[in-house]
Amino acid sequence: MRSYGKTLSLLMSVCFLAASATMAFAQTGKCAFQTLNIQMPANSFPSPEALTDTGAIVGTFLTPTRHSSGFLLYQGKITTFMFPGSTDTSAHDMSRTGTIVGEFNTGSAQRAFMVHSGGFHQITIPGFPNVPSVAHGVNDNGDVVGEFVAHSAQLGFLLHNGKLTILSFPGAQGGTVPESINDQGVIVGVYFSGPEDTGRGFMWKNGVFSNLNPPAAGNGHSFPRKISNAGDVVGEFTSPVDNLLHGFSFDKGRFTTIDASGFQQTSLGGVNKFDNVVAVGSNGTNNVQLKGFCSAVF
Repeated sequence: MRSYGKTLSLLMSVCFLAASATMAFAQTGKCAFQTLNIQMPANSFPSPEALTDTGAIVGTFLTPTRHSSGFLLYQGKITTFMFPGSTDTSAHDMSRTGTIVGEFNTGSAQRAFMVHSGGFHQITIPGFPNVPSVAHGVNDNGDVVGEFVAHSAQLGFLLHNGKLTILSFPGAQGGTVPESINDQGVIVGVYFSGPEDTGRGFMWKNGVFSNLNPPAAGNGHSFPRKISNAGDVVGEFTSPVDNLLHGFSFDKGRFTTIDASGFQQTSLGGVNKFDNVVAVGSNGTNNVQLKGFCSAVF
């Protein structure tokens, strides 16, 4: 694993700080949502992608030059970061202990990375050192999941203590994309049965794949995005009734549709063990970042 210098000290300090204070929420449906105040320049379109048990949020935004950059929001302070030498950097997940994972692009190569102990490290897939790769999820044990392309196939990966496990949902001719892993080693993500498939959800537990799709999705698109250390899963699906995105949760065998009131579409991007979620509500092209408390759901 190649290392690249140091990043800002805030990235190191998150793992030592306690969870953020409880905030006031306005109740909407099954979750209480409030607007997430991410102070960014206009048209930067910040996208929160993970919420840790310590209250830190990581995600991606567009710079004024229209390149992607990672951000960390913690206790009201934003830190932005780029993988050294990259033109674009996207942050997808963060563990409670402060490890961030994502992808970077140099213009000629796309690679997975992690930020650990304040330093940037390129993640190399064992046996596939030069293939395009993305790290989507990380847990507190240091396990990393993501995707890579080899022999014209889109495959999932799990890295545990440096050992590679290739993940491919049975019959998924269009690819397998693990999105999240919790401390118990349970993985959720999306698979594609063919090149035209819009994607269906899966869970991988104790080495066994199973489908993870809300009944309300019918045979359409569903996308589990995160699983918490409490075993709660959040994501989104497209309803065949209205052809709109709706958030969903999965807990103890039960699916629940979660819509933020006042928005046509809802996408849930992250969840922690305290039943907090991050989401995006949208009306047409207007997207609003949200944070919610969903104890009535989980």
